Amino acid sequence: MPKTIIYEPMTTITDVLIAIIALYYARELTAIYLHQLLNVQYHWIWTFRMLALGAFLGAISHGIGPYLSPVLQDSVWKFTTYSIGIMSYFMVLTMLHHLFDYPVVLRWRWILIALIIIYLTIVTINDNFINVIRFYVPLMVIVVIGLFYTWLTVNADGTDMIILGILISFIAAGVQQSRIVLHEHMNYNDIAHFIQIVAMWYFYRGSLVLKDNVL
Repeated sequence: MPKTIIYEPMTTITDVLIAIIALYYARELTAIYLHQLLNVQYHWIWTFRMLALGAFLGAISHGIGPYLSPVLQDSVWKFTTYSIGIMSYFMVLTMLHHLFDYPVVLRWRWILIALIIIYLTIVTINDNFINVIRFYVPLMVIVVIGLFYTWLTVNADGTDMIILGILISFIAAGVQQSRIVLHEHMNYNDIAHFIQIVAMWYFYRGSLVLKDNVL
């Protein structure tokens, strides 16, 4: 029988912290978006919102998951995987709006919608985290390539910060898969969460100055 009300205290706290920071960044970007009305900002707002949702669901899973019924536990985890996939969708759209004008992005968006439908179907059937990684990592590589191109060709503002954020996120994902444990209350999830918070700062700083249709 669990000794504490919160099953994994540090993991729950860091998940909540990620959710709070992500919502704060989304709010700050919303204020800027209402003045500048840039598509990249709009989609970064939703990226942070979906990140916050995923972190909040993660907090539920790690905090009180063992107290929930098996069906409810499964539902919380599935919606966590859904939020990560949808967050990835919005991140790719930020890159596309950064590169291309609106009509071109609309055509690419249909491909992304098809991919996200396939992803949601796969994780509904099998919600093993490896399926999340198989979807997330290739999309983030595409985002890095697109942003790196505009950094090289037009020295676009914000691209270097977002690229660094994605690379730091890869480190966080690697730590999460490593299963390393430093302390009873500092395991691979907790370390990965702290690293992800650093990545989020880079995302936020980059999203503040990223522009639409630079090519």
